[in-house]
Amino acid sequence: MLKSIIKHMKRSLKWKLVALIVTILVFTVSAIGYFSYAQTLHSVSKDIDKLTNQVLIQANMNLNRFYTEYEMIFLLLGSSLEYREWLHASNNTELSSDLVRYYERIKVNYLNRVFLQYPELMSVTMYNPNGQEQTFANGYVLSLDYTVRDEPFLADSGNYDKVKFIPRIADYYLDYGNRKTDKPVLTLFKKFNNGYVKMDISLTPSQNVMDEISIADSSEAAVITEDGTVIHHSNPGNVMKRTDERIVGLLAGKSEGSINDRAREELIVFQSIERTHWKIFAVIPYEKIAGSIDYVRNMTIFISVTALIIAVVLTYWAASSIVKRIAKLRQAMVMTQIKNDFKFRAQIDGHDEVTDLSLSFNNLLGHLEQSVSDLAETRVQQHKAVVSALQSQINSHFLYNTLESINSMAVIYRQPDIGNVAVALSHMLRYTSDYKEWEVSLADEVRYTEQYLAIMKIRYGDDLSYTIDIPKEIRHVCCSKALLQPIVENSIKHTRETTAESVDIHISAAIVNASTLILSVRDNGKGFSADVLSRLRGELASDHRHPRYDYTGIGISNLIYRLHTFYAGDAQIMFDNDKGTGGAVVEVRLPMRTKRREWEI
Repeated sequence: MLKSIIKHMKRSLKWKLVALIVTILVFTVSAIGYFSYAQTLHSVSKDIDKLTNQVLIQANMNLNRFYTEYEMIFLLLGSSLEYREWLHASNNTELSSDLVRYYERIKVNYLNRVFLQYPELMSVTMYNPNGQEQTFANGYVLSLDYTVRDEPFLADSGNYDKVKFIPRIADYYLDYGNRKTDKPVLTLFKKFNNGYVKMDISLTPSQNVMDEISIADSSEAAVITEDGTVIHHSNPGNVMKRTDERIVGLLAGKSEGSINDRAREELIVFQSIERTHWKIFAVIPYEKIAGSIDYVRNMTIFISVTALIIAVVLTYWAASSIVKRIAKLRQAMVMTQIKNDFKFRAQIDGHDEVTDLSLSFNNLLGHLEQSVSDLAETRVQQHKAVVSALQSQINSHFLYNTLESINSMAVIYRQPDIGNVAVALSHMLRYTSDYKEWEVSLADEVRYTEQYLAIMKIRYGDDLSYTIDIPKEIRHVCCSKALLQPIVENSIKHTRETTAESVDIHISAAIVNASTLILSVRDNGKGFSADVLSRLRGELASDHRHPRYDYTGIGISNLIYRLHTFYAGDAQIMFDNDKGTGGAVVEVRLPMRTKRREWEI
């Protein structure tokens, strides 16, 4: 019986998949059940410790940023020229015009910008022991009897090498009823030269940093001074109160780390704030850590058992569906190979990867069928284009001799213009009559266009002017033959020959991103009419995957056809009117090539 089952499984892809997936699932669920609790117990506490430490690092960085910015603006004021001028002018108790002027300078050049950028800055006080004391308030009202001389930290100011950060309750600010109110503030104080500067800053922005600390329910986070005064707390009601002396004792003498307080069943993670040497810490109860572990364990067991039951049922169904439809797809492939018929299609229902595979196979057959048809049609159209070009040729040997005779007669009768026209026309005919190459260097194409313009210049004289701005270093790049001349001819035809006005033509070229050659022709005419632009853009927007050669001339439409035929969609041509002059603008974009490609018939 067992041998029969094993033999059947070896010959059936469906049962192989079922056995393999069920084995993997059973092993996975068993391993998870065995290791999950032990691993979770070890990792969750470690992760919470690490997470808490990362949260505190981020909060520490944010607080340090606040304190650093406050210290910077404080030092900028204390070391400013305006402050020194005020200090000099305030050496007596009498009010002077210089004192008022320096007061206004400090306010305009410094304080107005600082108050705007830091709205939490409540007030700034400058004090000269030999004379004046002035206070700048930012949206707050100070009591009239307030003076820096009454501050307890003034006596120790000489011992402050750096800016002194003093968290405290300020009782000299007034509320809307002009009553004194207690406000928790961070006071910055330092002696500069022979005077003092004091700055009160609201704790609200830095308290917001503590409000965002959320590690676990019932946890708390706080910033305390060395003596245990709470500066910031996750519960704002505890600000400026004394923290638990037990925590102060545990953190004393330590800069950072974590402490397992087994007596209180708490994890304490802490760090020092570099700028002020205060401590930022978080307290997490053990029960929150254990609760997370139990929850993870129970959910892991439940999900694993449920997934095992569902997977065993679904595996059989999925394997049957996949194997059945793969067999149908295999049969379709075999039939296509035997009959060599690209019109055959696989008929497979569903919405999964097997269905997508069958659709891709059907699309592949369709693309192959279309590609064969496209190749045949393209060959026919290309041959028709070449035959049409060959049919337009005349006996070139006779024509060249005739033009040479005209040139000789012009020399005899001293008519250089006639000779120049004959020579230019001869060169143009030699250039265009070579149908073995459809791609030429940009230098040859420019030379051909210049010969045409030379003939038109003799014809129209000063009514025709042109400039060619094509650097020599890019003239070796290849482009389609007879590309610029039809565009230039179109500019002359629709400007000089239609309106009898003078025409100015500008031809330029550039290389973009080392992969695209851009050729541009501009004139000063009236530009394309709306109907012509619509027709040309319609030709560009039409389906050129199977272009048909319906053009008998060598104008713009013929140029559009040739670009699509020879570059297979890699070339672009755009028509527009110059917004400044109103003249026509034609821009051609070609892929960068430096090696000519011959046209094969």
